[in-house]
Amino acid sequence: MPSDKPPRVVLMDHDPHTARRLLDDLAASGFAQATWVKDVSELAQAIAALPSAVVVFNFHFNLPQSVESCRAIRAMEPSAAVLALAAVGPATRYVRNWQQLSGCLDAVLEKPFTHASFVSVVNGLLKGQQAARATEAKTARLENLLPEDALTAATSDHPSAVDLFEATVVFTDIRRSSEVITRMPPHEFFNMLNHTLSIQARLIRNHEGSVIKFTGDGMLAVFRGMGKSYLAMRCAMELASSSSQQLFPYGIGVAGGLILAGLLGDSLHAGQRRQYDVVGATVHLAARLCHMAEASQVVSTRKAFAAARLANASANPIGVVAIRGFDAGVECVTLNSIPEAPALTIGI
Repeated sequence: MPSDKPPRVVLMDHDPHTARRLLDDLAASGFAQATWVKDVSELAQAIAALPSAVVVFNFHFNLPQSVESCRAIRAMEPSAAVLALAAVGPATRYVRNWQQLSGCLDAVLEKPFTHASFVSVVNGLLKGQQAARATEAKTARLENLLPEDALTAATSDHPSAVDLFEATVVFTDIRRSSEVITRMPPHEFFNMLNHTLSIQARLIRNHEGSVIKFTGDGMLAVFRGMGKSYLAMRCAMELASSSSQQLFPYGIGVAGGLILAGLLGDSLHAGQRRQYDVVGATVHLAARLCHMAEASQVVSTRKAFAAARLANASANPIGVVAIRGFDAGVECVTLNSIPEAPALTIGI
């Protein structure tokens, strides 16, 4: 979001006479808060907490090494735009060469210049900063609306590529939510649901999982990489005893295996809606097990539970269960308590 504070300009110039002339130009154009510093030693305080900063560096050819100050500016305040002023001829060529080598200058303005051209360049740099911040803010808002892996998929060189990998999938689903919503004001239900899902999402992140999507009254999360089974199972058991169960009790399903991830939707027409999702038998199985689970209960495949290698975990076998969509029965267990963390090796 754009700042309510006025834009700021910092002038670095070791010569008080030329600095005063430049400050007068800036003040006459509305930059009354322009700050003058003589060298890098005064810079940090001057550019601290500026909502939008352009640092104007006045280069004097008799001090060629002073251009290195621009590198310090970039290091101290990466978001600041840096404008160098240099006399026409050798001084400008020197600064432009340094600009190409260092990448620490956003613009170079040759002296002598008119008041209008100077202010125009400064304003242009400020507007560029404001546009960049607005884009960053918009991107940040979009990131909050997308699964953690969606932006990576969308911005890759091959957005239609499908990722196949081993993962442990965790599903949650609130029990009898349709009944609950008819017994309370809609806004109150929505706020409580948001709070419940927020707690669930935090537990997923704390256990290094990724929330793929919220399903209205539940959530789909994926754990991948080293320790995925252990982290997913511990997370599922913490979900079962979480304070969020007191708001809206929900069940949890866990299954491990291969899944496919990528952008799904209208891939036949450019620019049409697509969304990041995960699919596969493992995802369906976790959803079926979640449907079987009672409130505050975890239903997992025995294979996923065994892979987690949880110490002191209490698993109750429920035998081979016929799962819709699966030809062979699936051996399952239920879990209710949170085990103590093991001292040594974790599962995969």
